Amino acid sequence: MDLEKQSDGTFRLRMSKTEADKVSDALLKKAGDFNRSTLDFAYLSAEAVLSMDNEFRQPKSFYQGESHAG
Repeated sequence: MDLEKQSDGTFRLRMSKTEADKVSDALLKKAGDFNRSTLDFAYLSAEAVLSMDNEFRQPKSFYQGESHAG
């Protein structure tokens, strides 16, 4: 996990998939103890982990408007 301050004053947090999964699991197990912002972060982390597992990509033809109807 790495937290770095950007030149514009914002921060960037980098986590591996494993770290994000552990953080989200730990936070969500104690969801009743946290405020909304913490839970938003936990759900965002969990969603990022799930999206890393999703290999589906829409075929290009879908975006180009080609019809596959027979």
